[in-house]
Amino acid sequence: MRNPFTNIINDTLKKKLEDGSARWSRTSLTMFSAWITVLATAVTDYCKHGLRYDVWIALVAVALGSKISNSLSERLNK
Repeated sequence: MRNPFTNIINDTLKKKLEDGSARWSRTSLTMFSAWITVLATAVTDYCKHGLRYDVWIALVAVALGSKISNSLSERLNK
């Protein structure tokens, strides 16, 4: 059995092509890097200052922004 993390990466960060191969998705990689940056910043801030409302709002904004941009790009591609 393959490594489960490899399966997750292949399913979420790669786009399937018509010939059956997979290519890295720029949109998915951008959203992934944005999430890693925001989560690292949020954890650092939580360790220094505790739970803050403005940091929580930033996390929600990134989540909503990535979903909205994904839905808009799907509409434009159709």
